[in-house]
Amino acid sequence: MHDARQVANFLLDYAEERGIALTNMAVLKHIYFAHGWHLATCSQPLISNRIEAWEHGPVIRSVYDCFKAFGSAAITSRATTIDWETGEVVEARATFSGETQALLHWTLNYYAGYGAFELSAITHEADGPWDRVWNARDGKVRLNMEISNKAIQDHFVHQLKTASVQ
Repeated sequence: MHDARQVANFLLDYAEERGIALTNMAVLKHIYFAHGWHLATCSQPLISNRIEAWEHGPVIRSVYDCFKAFGSAAITSRATTIDWETGEVVEARATFSGETQALLHWTLNYYAGYGAFELSAITHEADGPWDRVWNARDGKVRLNMEISNKAIQDHFVHQLKTASVQ
């Protein structure tokens, strides 16, 4: 598993190579989709971070915090983290397997034609993981409105099965 900031930087680098500008909302949704497809195809989480249901869809707080200064503008820097050995602030980087790189490339290429609010709308699908947490009417309190990996995996596995039937 990777820190979502590492995935964000990989996607931002790839998007820049392709001439695609990503906003904070867009990069968050691309990470969510990549995580979902990774869960569905590899049966393992891509990221170690919690995913929360916010008004405009799934959010990874650490990524949001890194880029919130950009508002709705294109991100022009990279996410950082603390190197615990040196205490320095460094860009969040990771080495991804070839399979994971291919999945991240596919995710960005597939969803690149959608604007940030369109990506948000996709995550708001009725009875999807975000919807079940955000619009829960069972009276339970959900700490930080967490969307479970199980709910995400089940949703994306269902998407795979539906796509293969058509």
